[in-house]
Amino acid sequence: MTLEAGYDVVVIGGGPAGSTAATCLARAGRRVVLFEREPFPRLHVGESLLPANLPLLDRIGVHPAIVERGFQVKYGATFSDQESQLEHTFYFARNKPWPYYAYQVPRAEFDTVLLDHARKQGVDVRQPATVETITLDGTGVTVSAEEHGQAVTLRARFLIDASGRDGFFASRLGRREAIPNLGKVALFAHFRGAERAPGRDEGNIRIHLFEDGWFWWIPFAGDTTSVGCVLHARTARGRGGPVEELFDEMVHRCRRVALGLGGAERITPVKRVANFSYVNRPRVGDRFLCVGDAIAFVDPIFSGGVYIAMQSAELAAEAVLPALADGRFEAARFASYERAVWRGIAPFFRMIHKYYEPAFLELFLKPRNYFGMEDAVLSVLAGGAFHRMPWRMWCGLELLFLLARVNVWVRRRAGLPVESRLEW
Repeated sequence: MTLEAGYDVVVIGGGPAGSTAATCLARAGRRVVLFEREPFPRLHVGESLLPANLPLLDRIGVHPAIVERGFQVKYGATFSDQESQLEHTFYFARNKPWPYYAYQVPRAEFDTVLLDHARKQGVDVRQPATVETITLDGTGVTVSAEEHGQAVTLRARFLIDASGRDGFFASRLGRREAIPNLGKVALFAHFRGAERAPGRDEGNIRIHLFEDGWFWWIPFAGDTTSVGCVLHARTARGRGGPVEELFDEMVHRCRRVALGLGGAERITPVKRVANFSYVNRPRVGDRFLCVGDAIAFVDPIFSGGVYIAMQSAELAAEAVLPALADGRFEAARFASYERAVWRGIAPFFRMIHKYYEPAFLELFLKPRNYFGMEDAVLSVLAGGAFHRMPWRMWCGLELLFLLARVNVWVRRRAGLPVESRLEW
């Protein structure tokens, strides 16, 4: 077994976060090696991008390859609640630092494009290759891995954990904290022949809230649609029988989804993903930092997963490059990176918690642009929280949350339910 040396950064994981971080570093002239354990393409959740993704795709030079694939364009998102029968479509705003549209992307294709682009930028991609151990010391990082059945050991100056939901650092050297009341399970599959909205709305993501959870409905280019159900973990726990039976049962309980799949054919197995919301620690340290789902994962109602992964990866590269230049890798210098990531993620956490409260949902699905409230919501839905949003937008969000608290009192006086639907 030969010790390979000379790398600046080793990246664990070849999903959007890992590919983006590696690409940014390689384009800056750094020598990067990336380990990805799975062969691509592979089915994955998180198939809806945000408008703020597109300028990022431009910055890393991959946008032309994405356009060439002809992915479905989406101009907004439709949210509906079966219990209250409220529904609203939000269209992304124009005249923002990001476009007024985004893409719906089968992750099997999208992730492959990103990883191939990283290779073209000079990243040494090892795939399939599984990292087994890492050792951090005062002069660098030692990584031991298995690649095509052979043992590989290499040295680098820094490590980026982009291992996604597996959380390499959290599972071996840190800890994972479940987010209270956001313990969810997702069941999803792809369908052919599902219902399509007419005209400009064809590509919009649809979110259908019902008594047992909520469904996503993501139309891809052509005639394929991703349909997934997110339900409380205890609803699925202890259920016998095939996972397809539970998925079909949930479909029948959600009228909009059952109607839309009336003449459709399922073309993939039903996949199950558990432990849907968590926060990992540590997120930064001496000679390492984490990006994307290796930091945290939130309930995906607002489609933030891929954008959070890629934006945190770009921020990580910006933090690591000066460290490589001056040779200082102590954890304290990456504190600003950690703060920047949490500043971007925090509005998603807050909106998701509130979304399950009837008093907030009622206002959300009957929006009014008083003092910029709707504009603020649209900015969060587009991914704008990672940007420096004007104070007027932050005030609009705070006003929305304040009115939701007032609406709790109004609904309680009227004898209407006010309890959060987080705990189905």
